[in-house]
Amino acid sequence: MTNPLISILIPLCNAEHFLKETVLSALNQTWKNIEIIIVDDGSTDTSYAIAKGFESEKVKVYQQTNKGACAARNLAFKKSTGDYIQYLDADDLLAPDKIKQQMKLFEKYGNNIICSGQWGRFYQTINDVKWEEQAINKDYPSPINWLIDCWNGRGMAQTSVWLTPRHLIDLAEPWNESLSINQDGEYFSRVLMQASEIKYCDEAKIYYRSGNVNSISQRKKSDKKVESLLYSYELYQQNCSTYINDINVKKALGNNYLNFIYQHHLEFPQLAKKAESLFFQLDIGKMWPVGGHRFKKLASIIGFKNAIRINSLINV
Repeated sequence: MTNPLISILIPLCNAEHFLKETVLSALNQTWKNIEIIIVDDGSTDTSYAIAKGFESEKVKVYQQTNKGACAARNLAFKKSTGDYIQYLDADDLLAPDKIKQQMKLFEKYGNNIICSGQWGRFYQTINDVKWEEQAINKDYPSPINWLIDCWNGRGMAQTSVWLTPRHLIDLAEPWNESLSINQDGEYFSRVLMQASEIKYCDEAKIYYRSGNVNSISQRKKSDKKVESLLYSYELYQQNCSTYINDINVKKALGNNYLNFIYQHHLEFPQLAKKAESLFFQLDIGKMWPVGGHRFKKLASIIGFKNAIRINSLINV
């Protein structure tokens, strides 16, 4: 296959101020054999009209009642026909040669790999972007080791960094529409388990917009949202079940639960207690310090659970 078709899938909800720039970043790719699938998830602003303004042979626009970004991505995938899949949120931007640079790796290593790239955070314009220099910005001959590093806090991937062969998406099954947070982390933990290896491309760049009040990450915490986060960590455990006897995998999973307890024990004590139970079910010994510098120092002296208790008493 000398000129594969790339499907760029854009879930859309109330992004009227950013959508035009996002779609143009997709249309302006130096890899020209692309299709763009936009799914409007019940926008109440002018987003859908803006999207329809781009509709053409190359750009297809669909609309659904508000079901969430995961449902929109699932519908976009069903409507797509590309050999490779590029997810792109409606307020983020692709560098012009993002796809072309990653396709060089597929041409060299075949289509059982998955390709990652570099992402940077910006607020107003991409001229102000700050690139994330992370330990995970490298090749991984075994994708489970990427997950171990990610869960141990050595970096994270923004949704659009990945370029994925379609057959790996098919094997991973759809986005989980029941999750209200960390959907991308849970989804790509499944996708990565289907890949033979991860190839990193430093020249493939994504611009991640921060400060958008409509984004999921900017919304206020709620019982449902925090419960969903913990559930996504449980799904991690299911998704890497093939490696569950590996002590490094167990410790990485445990680190997720410890961070959850540290972050949410004050506002959501019952969920923190559940996370504690899940940690001990891994059978990996005592809890270890996580969190901020002062808390880590205290936990290293008196133990993680005692530090949590003191922190709870102080904040009563």
